[in-house]
Order: sequence, then C-alpha cells, then structure tokens
Amino acid sequence: MKFISVLIVLLFVSLPLSSQAATDDAKGPQRAAIVDNPASELWRNVRQRENPLAGTSQVQGTDANFLMRVSGESWRQYRTLTLIPRASIAIFVALFLLFLVWLLRGKLVLKAGRSGIKILRFTLNQRVAHWCTAILFVVLALTGLVLLLGRKLLIPLFGSEGFSYIAVTAKALHNYLGPAFAVALIFLFILFVRNNMISAKIDLLWILKLGGFGKAHVSSHRFNAGEKGWFWIAVLVGSTIVVSGLVLNFPIFDQTRATMEWYLVIHGIAAIIMTIASFGHIYMGTAGVEATFEVMQTGYCDSNWAREHHDLWYEEVKDTGVEESEDNASRDSPMTKSTGDTA
Repeated sequence: MKFISVLIVLLFVSLPLSSQAATDDAKGPQRAAIVDNPASELWRNVRQRENPLAGTSQVQGTDANFLMRVSGESWRQYRTLTLIPRASIAIFVALFLLFLVWLLRGKLVLKAGRSGIKILRFTLNQRVAHWCTAILFVVLALTGLVLLLGRKLLIPLFGSEGFSYIAVTAKALHNYLGPAFAVALIFLFILFVRNNMISAKIDLLWILKLGGFGKAHVSSHRFNAGEKGWFWIAVLVGSTIVVSGLVLNFPIFDQTRATMEWYLVIHGIAAIIMTIASFGHIYMGTAGVEATFEVMQTGYCDSNWAREHHDLWYEEVKDTGVEESEDNASRDSPMTKSTGDTA
C-alpha cells in the first residue's frame, strides 16, 4: 500500500509539470522571441556593435578604457580575404610577365663585344650604400612575405610547429633590421639623387621607345628613365614603408589600435609595390643585360657597355677610361680621374 501511495503522489505532482511543458512546446519560437537574453545585451555592449563604449580602468594607456574593439576583426577580415589574395596574384603576375620578357627578348648582349677599356661608374661609397640597402631590402622583403603569406605556403611544407619557428625568426629580423634599412636608404638618396633628376625630353623619349625593348637605340644620361623610376620608387615608396614600419615597431607614441591597423595596411601595400618593382631591377641587373651586374660589383663598366646603354654619359666620361690590365692598379687610386659621379 505504501508503494501505491507514493506512485499516486508522484503522478499528481508530475501532471502540472507535464502540462506546463506541453504549453511551452506549443508556444515554441514565440516565447523565445519575446524573452530578452541579458547575456546578449551584455555582449552587444562589450563588442560595441552600435557605438564604441568607453569604460573606466585603472590601467593608464591608449585604448585602456575599451574592453573590446570590433575594428580588429574588420582588419583581420581585410588582411585575410583581400590583402593576402591580391598580393599573391600581383606577385605571380609580375613574375610571369618577367618570364615573358625573358622569352621574347632574351638577354641584351653587347653588340660590339667588350672593348677592354674600363670606365669608373660607381665609387666605393656608392657601392657600399647600394649593397647595404639592397641586402637589407631583400632580407626585409623575404621575412615580410613569410609573415604575410607564410601560413598558406609554409605550413603545408613544415607543419605548424616548424612554421612557428620560421615566423618568430622572420619577425625578429624584420623588426630589428627595419631601422637599419631606414638609415641605408637615407645614404642611398644622398649619394644618387643628383643624377636621378628627371629630364623631360630624354626620359620621355626613352619611355616612348620602351627603353630599347624593340631593339631601337635610345639615348640616356648616366641613368635612364627606368633606373630613375626605380630610384624614386625606392625612395618614395621605401620612405612610406619606413615611416609606417617605425610606427608599428615602436608603439610608444600613444598610437591607437585603429592607427596601427591603418599603418599595417599601408605598410603591406607599399611593401608589395616595392617588392614587385624590385623584380624588374634585379632582372635587368643580372639576367637581363650583359655586363651589368659587374658594374655595381667592381664599380667599373666596359666602355662599349657605356656607349650602348648610356651614350650621353659616355661622351662626358670616355676620356677617363683605362685599360683592363690597369684596372686593378688604378681602382680606388687617388690619381683616378673623377667621372663626376661622386655626390
């Protein structure tokens, strides 16, 4: 009897609960729609979906009173879905176009061969400035590409742990060598700016003739329009990279997160532009034109090279040439005649 009594009591207690549950199930979505969730309102305010809300904090510093900024997610989406894919496409297209140039034009060889007469083209100071800037730029470009594109390219090859070591090393090199690149760029500008001023008549004609791509002779002074274009890209775009990089490298001047996000975008776009432009400069200085790499390597150019590529400058300095056998003895000698190339 006691067992039956307990069952009857449980039955009477469960009937109201079952009835209420059935009623809730019948209302379903309507009940959920009219009941406010306090947690939703809390996180809506925390994430600042409508307006940026500032609280109070004992921590002193920029953005310290903001618990969360949704702009960071917007920046992440732009970097992941827009900047990285477009940068990848731009780099691929640039390399493909260079490959087409190599197929269609091949290497520009000296028509008259080597003369054996050497002319001083770059002083020791100019070569040091060039190579310091060039080496720093290449390291910064490679480490920057690792940080920008490395997750997609390197994780499949080295795994997540292997990529983490590569990324940490790349980040350290990038951050510490950035200021050194800024100093090198200043010296490069001082030493080369005088001969890179734009000459409207000569440089425009060089551009219209595509720099001799169609095998037509084009005259130029010490630097042609293509070289001047690279110089000013290096200086102007490089300065943009330097300034934005210093803002990112030293977040001690009360920069807000929004400021940092903008400078990250500017830094990335400018770096991609300069990297793509450098492809052309590197190609022309190595595989594109015969006897060009050795000019910046030794400081001297063959007189036939000077006459074929920089004929106007050659007319000014042709009397300063020395026999190749005398090159080692005369190089960097105080008695070597100046070609007007020192800054």
